[in-house]
Amino acid sequence: MTRLRIVTNLNASGWGPDESDDQTVVSSLGSLSKLPLEPRLKFDRQLRVCDFTYFTYQKNIRDAGRYGRQPVPVVVDEEMQFQTVDGRSLMKAKNMQHYRRKAVPKQTTQAFNQKQMEEEAMIMSAKQKHPEMRKQRMMHSRGNRPTARHHTFNEWSIEPSHSWHLLSDIPFSQLSKVDLPGKVVGTDVTWRGKLGVYDKRMDHISAKSEVPLQNLNDQFDYYWTSTNDDDCIMDYLLSTQRQESADAGDHIILGATDQILAVLMTAARSKYSWHLNVTKIDNKIIIDKANGSIIDMLTVNETSPEPPLPDAEIKINRPPALGYEAVKVNQCLRQQVLVSGQFSDEFELPPFVEEGDNPSTMAYRYRTFMVPGDNHGHGWSRVPIHVITRGEVHARIPGVSNGGYTYVCALNELPHKTQKSWRIQIETQKGALLANEMRNNTAKMQRFAACAIISGCDTLKLAYVSRRSPGDAEHHSIIGIHTYTTENLAVQMGLNMRNAWAVVRHICALIMDRPDGQYILVKDPLKANIRFYAAPEEEDVEYPSKE
Repeated sequence: MTRLRIVTNLNASGWGPDESDDQTVVSSLGSLSKLPLEPRLKFDRQLRVCDFTYFTYQKNIRDAGRYGRQPVPVVVDEEMQFQTVDGRSLMKAKNMQHYRRKAVPKQTTQAFNQKQMEEEAMIMSAKQKHPEMRKQRMMHSRGNRPTARHHTFNEWSIEPSHSWHLLSDIPFSQLSKVDLPGKVVGTDVTWRGKLGVYDKRMDHISAKSEVPLQNLNDQFDYYWTSTNDDDCIMDYLLSTQRQESADAGDHIILGATDQILAVLMTAARSKYSWHLNVTKIDNKIIIDKANGSIIDMLTVNETSPEPPLPDAEIKINRPPALGYEAVKVNQCLRQQVLVSGQFSDEFELPPFVEEGDNPSTMAYRYRTFMVPGDNHGHGWSRVPIHVITRGEVHARIPGVSNGGYTYVCALNELPHKTQKSWRIQIETQKGALLANEMRNNTAKMQRFAACAIISGCDTLKLAYVSRRSPGDAEHHSIIGIHTYTTENLAVQMGLNMRNAWAVVRHICALIMDRPDGQYILVKDPLKANIRFYAAPEEEDVEYPSKE
């Protein structure tokens, strides 16, 4: 253990210890003798850190030469005369002569008035030459106030006539609240057409082994038959009229195709304007579409935050061109995924196929659905609805004992500069790609799922088709085909079939409250509602839609 020794020293004559006390000197400073000491070291140089007197010396010399005074002699060591030599030339001050304000010559009153008259004459001549320029600028400024996505939806599919009478507005918020107590099940009536066999090799397509999409539009005939032109639906309506009892208030009979029912079921998701023609006779309702309607076309990025603009610089990226491209892609894909020359079932030809036609391989499934009434509702909403419709079955998967019917549809890519290509996302971000397409094409994908459920298809084949070149809308490649269970995919999209059938029942109840006649359902292009019009009987409502 180290011993601690305390030495005391008393100095009565001053501060600090007494130097004459030998005991204090030996005990406190005795250990310093062990340290080496070099008396030749120059402590004055080692302790010098910085000297700021050099610049003061230079200033005194400069001021003395300027004012004619003798410089103050300053004794400076030779080492302090050291300075850094810079060989660069000093920057010259900019000549401010060019920046001086020039003197403006004095202008007389006569010259000023003459110049003002010339300017006014020039302005008046421009106004007389282009009288509508200001008006066009004002209209253009007013048109730019809404956001860009509203420009796509500001056209009516059919212009309301002055002779039409507006009966009611059906808001989308009201349609989202209706519901059914149970599930609606369909019953087969008859089959028509040919049912092909699905080629399972198509499921192995990937972005690395993409397959060119064959152009088969010229080899087959395709049909968009309306409700009134389908003899199977009309014959069924006539047969029910003969068999029903005298009391026509027991149920409502509705005739419509799967496309029309899907439009009504997913009306709350649609953005583009569409219209449907309605005919009411007693307790029967026939909902049909006009020739060339937008319902026959497939939309692209309809619900996207940045939908395609109608005045896009590239014409093939405008909504009408994209819709026509999507229709061709789906038609060719549904024939290419089939095994050539093999059929699962063959039925009678559809009634709308004429002699000499070469119809595409597709089976038409006619089914009936019984939609129950609302026990807590009022009026016609309490009456059940008997629905007769026609659905499409595109193929049958081999090796499946019960059913195996599948619905084939395609999504075509719209080139976008700020988004990744499908060829990159489909390999590494499959789920993100599907979620993004559900957001951009909610209405179209929900219609696909609704048509598949109406047709009784257990699975849905969703294909991703991309252009070979962004500027070529005629040549495409299949980069992937994914299989989904129809009901599970509908749930992922937010499609509730109980709400979908309840929407159909709600619209039928509104129609039944009106007398017999012709009516029109029009989707408002700028508002989230459906307009219900009454059309005069002498007026033809089969208007062609705008291109």
